[in-house]
Amino acid sequence: MWSRLEKYLRDITFNIRREREIDLNRRGFVASSLALVGLMFVSSFPFAARAGRLTEEEAERETLRIAGPNELGVGESKVFAYPDEDSPALLVRLSEKEYRSYNIKCTHLQCPVYWDRGSGRLACPCHNGYFSVEDGSVLAGPPPRALPSIRLAFRGDGIYAVGIGGGVIKGDQH
Repeated sequence: MWSRLEKYLRDITFNIRREREIDLNRRGFVASSLALVGLMFVSSFPFAARAGRLTEEEAERETLRIAGPNELGVGESKVFAYPDEDSPALLVRLSEKEYRSYNIKCTHLQCPVYWDRGSGRLACPCHNGYFSVEDGSVLAGPPPRALPSIRLAFRGDGIYAVGIGGGVIKGDQH
């Protein structure tokens, strides 16, 4: 009686036949999974190669002139936006040949950080957070991490923001 009931249920539900099912053991499952992961990895190469290449036009768009060669005196700062209008940044001239630049949204609650020339630190007025002007690291207060730095380049006609990370510039101004 049970065998007839089982046959009837098989006939009315999705027409599944156990004898025709693929026998997939653990070894077969692992091999199939690894083959699928490998296929996905190899198929992503063209996209990764395209994303890794910047055309000269794209590289030029990511470059922004911040200041002229003698526009800032030692100890002075200038606010600018980089890499887009919603990302405020700050350029600080530490010495005749040394500059630092950081995104000035505090890593605590995004309050604007300013250059406190008297203390030689970057300060967040919202919750008394302080950052080192040397590397953007947290000196005091609630910020959980360092300020993101802006990579700088010195060219004949001024100082340029050329990327995120590595905000140190040293060199002659001529």
